[in-house]
Amino acid sequence: MKTKEKVINLIIPNGSKEATLLTALEYGYILGAEVHTNHTDIENMAEFAINDDSGIAIAKSSHINHWKRREGAGFHDSYKPLQFETNAKTFNFIAKTKTAVAKDTYFNAVLIYSVTEIKCSSPIQ
Repeated sequence: MKTKEKVINLIIPNGSKEATLLTALEYGYILGAEVHTNHTDIENMAEFAINDDSGIAIAKSSHINHWKRREGAGFHDSYKPLQFETNAKTFNFIAKTKTAVAKDTYFNAVLIYSVTEIKCSSPIQ
């Protein structure tokens, strides 16, 4: 199975505690995701979530450590499993902390799409 990646970037500005991005995703099947961040304040818990365009949680808000890539697993098993069709819908990506951050805090969510190969055959002559 072939895969491709889509990166979603969010920034919680210095002095704030939440960032959201409402965006449409191209049609496809999301296998899983991982989140990278420069957030290091263990006293100020950071969370990440994905909701669909009707507000239903695709991935409920959870600690960013739950979104880290897992070591020692195969490629597909190392990501947080999501398993959903995008159907070209709009999704809301949410990064938040319990209290305001002391510096610009970046969240990069890497979505892993399953790619279906379509083989073209040449016309018979």
